[in-house]
Amino acid sequence: MLSCLAMGRVRRGGWRLYLPYLGLNLLVSALTVSAILALTGRGAAITRPTPTPTLDIAARVASAIPTPSPTLPPSPTPHVYVVQSGDTLNAIAEKLGITVEALMAANGLTDPDALDVGQVLVVPSFESGTQPTPAVPARATASSSTSTPLASAQAPRVEIRGVDAPGDLETEAVRLLNTGGVAAMVGWTLDDGEGQNYIFPAFTLHSGAVSVHTRAGTDTVIDLYWGLDEAIWTAGKLITLRDAAGTVRSTFRIPGN
Repeated sequence: MLSCLAMGRVRRGGWRLYLPYLGLNLLVSALTVSAILALTGRGAAITRPTPTPTLDIAARVASAIPTPSPTLPPSPTPHVYVVQSGDTLNAIAEKLGITVEALMAANGLTDPDALDVGQVLVVPSFESGTQPTPAVPARATASSSTSTPLASAQAPRVEIRGVDAPGDLETEAVRLLNTGGVAAMVGWTLDDGEGQNYIFPAFTLHSGAVSVHTRAGTDTVIDLYWGLDEAIWTAGKLITLRDAAGTVRSTFRIPGN
């Protein structure tokens, strides 16, 4: 019994002896855990990658698209009216539903009676929103018929096209054809190269033909008469047409021989 009590005292005394070691162990454990946590945090700070700046894709796309420039609305097509024979400014204004004063101001007119056939008038805008009558385009088309034909603006082109019945005084004639502009042929000549010359009178040849007859007769717009009493055109002869300045306009050799 005494030995048991002695043992119990020894055990109780031994447990208390370990308390300092237990506390030291806890302290060391706490320091170790703190050190590990500190190191872990530093490593994380060291190895943590630098965050890449986030690109705003929508902003980049928007910056790449050019800013559209403002589009101006198209200018309205002006309305026009072509003056026809018999038109007056009052009648035109009444037809278009506008005042004479507005029509004159839009075209810079000072005299309401000074109008020319084919003149193009600018029609001012309509306050009431009405438009010109449909007859206006039709009038513009009709005015094209008053334009000068192209042929009259060209130089004349008169050619000898042949000889009818050479050697027969009654039917012998030189045929001329004009395929160019109007030819005023006064002073032009027609000769056979042997001293025979026909001088044209005050004659105008438009686009078309005329025949110069060897015999006598009365001149018309399509027939002229030389006034000779015998035929002069024979096979192989060269006929020459010259203008009033002496310039050769055409030549023709009669077939044969």
